[in-house]
Amino acid sequence: MDKKLLLVDGSSYLYRAYYALPPLTAPDGTPTGAIYGFVRMLLKLISVFNTPYIAVVFDRPEKTVRHELYKEYKSTRKETPNDLQSQIPKIKEIIKLLGIKIVELPGYEADDIIATLAKKAEKESFEVVIVTPDKDMNQLIDEKIKVYNPMKDEIIDTKKVLEKYGVKPSQFVDYLVLVGDSIDNIPGVKGVGPKTASTLLQQFGSVDEIIKNVDNLKGKLKESFSNIKKEDLELTKSLVKLHEDVNVDIDINSLKKEKPDLMKLKETFEKLGFKSLIKEIDKPNILEKKGQVSQKSLF
Repeated sequence: MDKKLLLVDGSSYLYRAYYALPPLTAPDGTPTGAIYGFVRMLLKLISVFNTPYIAVVFDRPEKTVRHELYKEYKSTRKETPNDLQSQIPKIKEIIKLLGIKIVELPGYEADDIIATLAKKAEKESFEVVIVTPDKDMNQLIDEKIKVYNPMKDEIIDTKKVLEKYGVKPSQFVDYLVLVGDSIDNIPGVKGVGPKTASTLLQQFGSVDEIIKNVDNLKGKLKESFSNIKKEDLELTKSLVKLHEDVNVDIDINSLKKEKPDLMKLKETFEKLGFKSLIKEIDKPNILEKKGQVSQKSLF
């Protein structure tokens, strides 16, 4: 059996679809831009990757375990626009009609669920591609797990991480501890940018080893690491490290793509005014055709 799994970061796709297109509306006036953009991108993924197994993973609106650890976590992010929120139920409905499973869990981010499913699938001899623009996922990359960045249309493997960041995927958590993450409002070490972080990790291997060798550092760098509190570093690490043991009661084999409900899909697209998508799914085997990119370059 072709044990290849595609895990899609649905939440990142939502925002990308919403902001990528001008406001669209259905014949009855309801907003549809995010729905159209999301479905168009998902259909392309299905066509290009053609994996037998696929799941779309979403964040939940509830606070997560990271918010409990750090009240300022993601505090700089804006609320989800109302006209995007109103489109989410219809997006999920269409995903299900396409024969694709949706996974979400209160208290945990999509990233943690994806990390758990990816590692679980790997143990069961699956090859996994994670679809996300989020660099945090680089920490999961190994021989069996890769990341596809849809924004740049590139597959990221161990070699790419080394080329771009100067560190191995196994060092990526420490890299994030050093540089922080402004998007999630996570502070890094003062005075340490990407280049300095990669240089330090190439020299010492880990944050713990940098701390042990603080006397070998010079100038402001030595001052920064001398003054940093151990508990602050541990907090940052707990925020940037993905949870690989989330209690997601899902058999990986249950993520096998099912036959799409073409009749209901056409009815839904008709109501939404998506004539071009009706034509798209009417093409012979559009939802089941062979991938357009060689398997070798993906897995």
